[in-house]
Amino acid sequence: MAYFPFLLSLSFFYEQKTVLSVLLLIPFLELVSFLKGAPLAGEVSFILSLIASVGLSLLLKKGAHKSAGNDRLTGGEAAEAPYPEMEQNSFSDGKIIAQYLDLMFSPDGEVQDLLGIAKKAVFADSVSLFMGAGSGLKLRSSTDVHGGVIPSNGGLLHRCFEEKKTFVLSDMNEGKQEPGYLKKDKISSMVAVPVTDGNFPLGVMTADSSRVHAFSSADSDTLELFSKQITRILQRERVYPQVQRSYAALKILNVESSKLLSSLNEGVIVQNLIEGSYRIAPTETIFFIIKGREAEISQGKDLSIRHDKTYNIKGTVLDLAAKNMEPVYISDVRNYRSPIMPFKIGDVNSVFLLPMFYERDLLGILALLLEKVNALSPYQIELLEVFGKQASTSMANARFHAEIERLAITDGLTGLFNHKQFQERLAQEFNRTERFPDPLSLLLIDIDYFKRINDTYGHPVGDSVLKRVANIIKKTIRSIDISARYGGEEFAVVLVGTDEEGAMNMAERLRKTVMDTKFVSDKSTFSVTISIGISTNAGYVKKKEELVDKADKALYKAKGDGRNQSVLWRAMEGN
Repeated sequence: MAYFPFLLSLSFFYEQKTVLSVLLLIPFLELVSFLKGAPLAGEVSFILSLIASVGLSLLLKKGAHKSAGNDRLTGGEAAEAPYPEMEQNSFSDGKIIAQYLDLMFSPDGEVQDLLGIAKKAVFADSVSLFMGAGSGLKLRSSTDVHGGVIPSNGGLLHRCFEEKKTFVLSDMNEGKQEPGYLKKDKISSMVAVPVTDGNFPLGVMTADSSRVHAFSSADSDTLELFSKQITRILQRERVYPQVQRSYAALKILNVESSKLLSSLNEGVIVQNLIEGSYRIAPTETIFFIIKGREAEISQGKDLSIRHDKTYNIKGTVLDLAAKNMEPVYISDVRNYRSPIMPFKIGDVNSVFLLPMFYERDLLGILALLLEKVNALSPYQIELLEVFGKQASTSMANARFHAEIERLAITDGLTGLFNHKQFQERLAQEFNRTERFPDPLSLLLIDIDYFKRINDTYGHPVGDSVLKRVANIIKKTIRSIDISARYGGEEFAVVLVGTDEEGAMNMAERLRKTVMDTKFVSDKSTFSVTISIGISTNAGYVKKKEELVDKADKALYKAKGDGRNQSVLWRAMEGN
């Protein structure tokens, strides 16, 4: 009878082949009993019972494994167990890791989307990414519709990769410059930006156009921003496959990281970070925004302190974590000499501080205030750090996309709205006045004799004049008003809720401020004047185009009558 518990134990701890091999030995072991006269029917009955018991045991084991697999797939209660009780065995199943990475991170898709945005941002025919491969470069992704981009040896592409410098060529035919790759369409202008991880070159991002002089230095600056984002994607592509966790940890990372990647709003990402950290370690959780020696509580969970004020963190452990940008875990704060926080922490007995940073830029600090001594296990700390890195990347992405959105609607030189955004905002305000009878005025501003400034002092001084005048406009108008670079040396200002008299007063204030401002060059100090045309949506203006046209005519009148003056369209002769 000892065979029954022995084989049943084998069936639970060993593979099916091993159990069946041992089972086949049993009849040979029982051959001695049969030779001693044991009944044949009894021996056969015994062996059949043994086979049936083992078979049933193997079926039960198979069903249990299948049920456990279903629980993992459907999120059973066992997978929802709190982290302190979670089994901490290493999980090395490459298939599940691969599934997780496919779900969380699609580098090829992200790179392709990014190249598409870059193409629109710089008005290129195509934008491509080439990656280092051995001694040369190979195409990783491109927006070229023909799909025929082929790297060649040498050229600007390889020079950019080797020297790790950005190049802008306005006319590829002039000097017979070679781009370093072939494509179906002609390449007349090109920008090549290196993609680097620190000082290590990873590849080159290029934008090309069939137009001559298609790109400026502002376009190369924009592409350098995209290059940094591609570097982040490539870093994640290398780092993510190294993540190996138990199944339960992987599930939480999956769910919570999906939330991090679901938004490009930094506030939403911080909230998801706090919620995910709370799942790992349920406790009072705070996210600080650090500004020098001051900390502001951005968001939190289970807060027992005021979060509507700024704290001085000098001399605290929070300040130390901000300076060193390293996680800090104090398992027992009861006898800790230095202050932990810039406020009283009550019944807190252990603290975990996790600085959130990207490329040495501190994004904030996540703080967990725990009631127990030694409240966090090494496993929880490791998981918080992994989750924090993912959150940092998402926050950096959110800031990058916010910057891209800003670039799409603003003028790169002056920081004011660009012409397209001005037209959209003017249309919005004009439509609003059709529903609400509020006055709306428009100023068109032109810098007098701007060409003379460029010819006399040079274009860099001319650019500084444009920026200075733009800053005067921003500081002089109200926050509800809309300022834009209309084109060249012209600016536009939409004055919300302002009638003709108020518009004239604002125009004169701007004109006098610019006139009284001293502009400096290497050669001398000089003055600048502006001319302003003014129109208002009185009863004779039915469309926004009329408002612009009348302001433009008033500006033409101001320039024709000697410049350095403000002219109201209604006051012009014959109106």
